[in-house]
Amino acid sequence: MITAISLENFAAFKKLDLKFSSGINIIIGENSCGKTQLLKSIYALSHEQEVTSKLLGLFKPNNKKLTGLYHRGGEGKTEVRIEDSSGQLSKIEFGSRTETVKHEPAFSGLSNPVLVPTKEVLSLLEAIQTEAVPQETLSILFDDSIVDLCRTLLAEPSESLAETVNKDPRLGRIIPILVNAIGGKFEINGSEHVFVKGLFVEKGNSEISKSKGADMYADFTQLEFRKTAKSETSVTMIAEGYRKIGLLQRLIHVGALAKGKANVLLWDEPESNINPVLMRLVVECLLELARNGQQVIIATHDYVLLKWFDLLMDESKGDHVLYHALFRDEDGEISKETVDNYKMLSENSISRTYSSLYDAEIKRSLGVK
Repeated sequence: MITAISLENFAAFKKLDLKFSSGINIIIGENSCGKTQLLKSIYALSHEQEVTSKLLGLFKPNNKKLTGLYHRGGEGKTEVRIEDSSGQLSKIEFGSRTETVKHEPAFSGLSNPVLVPTKEVLSLLEAIQTEAVPQETLSILFDDSIVDLCRTLLAEPSESLAETVNKDPRLGRIIPILVNAIGGKFEINGSEHVFVKGLFVEKGNSEISKSKGADMYADFTQLEFRKTAKSETSVTMIAEGYRKIGLLQRLIHVGALAKGKANVLLWDEPESNINPVLMRLVVECLLELARNGQQVIIATHDYVLLKWFDLLMDESKGDHVLYHALFRDEDGEISKETVDNYKMLSENSISRTYSSLYDAEIKRSLGVK
């Protein structure tokens, strides 16, 4: 897992150092504070692909050269490094005029990270799987985070979803909650990409009602997926928010998460396109993944998501959440504040905005202009 990152003269950052929790890390801040750039930096330096091409594929600078990633107004060389829990370093250096990166060897024993961008990707899988769109065109249309994630999702699972659920008690808690919350599962059968309506139920239980709640099956040891009539629907006909829930289900199913892998889940704006009603579900599942050894780093500017983490984290279950607030200092450079208690954040533009909204509502109710 990643324990720290240091960036100097890179992209939006003149100088930034962060230390990460082995559990949940939440990066917050206004737009243009570098949240996505931070996630992509971690991804590039912990990925097995050659780092220069990965940086260019992720960030897509205007001049298609590394010089486009040099911090504007910076002095000296660019340096980015990340450290893992065993003390290994992955480090890059380049100058304001160089076109290749000096890269010290990446980590050994660390699986490729998973980066989930803001864009919904399940609807893109069929085009990528059938190679209907040439690789060169894909590279023009999308950055590497989208293409890489699609290829991860297209990996062939080693077993059925029900087998995964019943074999591993950890996943047996998470997957049924996800599936039952949206009333079905996403499947890839050859070239067919479908949403299959149904629910996970206890084997032998013939009486089932969705109204019983999505999480009531979490404690059952043996579950089966039960389809409903006229069950299959095209993925593109399903709401985008449901597709993001399905994405998490698929990542677990193909073994990209929570199967003893020493990797990190990087998720940019999990709240994007998700109904606030489902936000608690997402937070519960991320906490459950972290309890089973999955490091999670997310970027957000959503108050509801933040508050659910604040309300649902449970230290007695080993939960550890770090909040990293990015903000611009008096010189206009990006700085940070890190706390393990949401209420202790002083640089919290999200909370201030909601407080201002509440104040405006009170003033209106009192007739104050």
